Amino acid sequence: MTTVNVNNTLHTFQNSLSAKQLLEHLNISPNGIALALNNNVLPKSKWEEPLENNANILIIKATQGG
Repeated sequence: MTTVNVNNTLHTFQNSLSAKQLLEHLNISPNGIALALNNNVLPKSKWEEPLENNANILIIKATQGG
């Protein structure tokens, strides 16, 4: 079992999953977002690597403004 904290909300999964799979599960488009894993920016090249149990993920969505 894997527990992941996403933007201060706990999610539990039967199996380990990658950041990419997490986004799919949460119905979040990977376009226009950045991910931080345990307070470090996670490059898109690493989004397919398995997340560790108790990982802390912050999803940051780009917004328009001026």
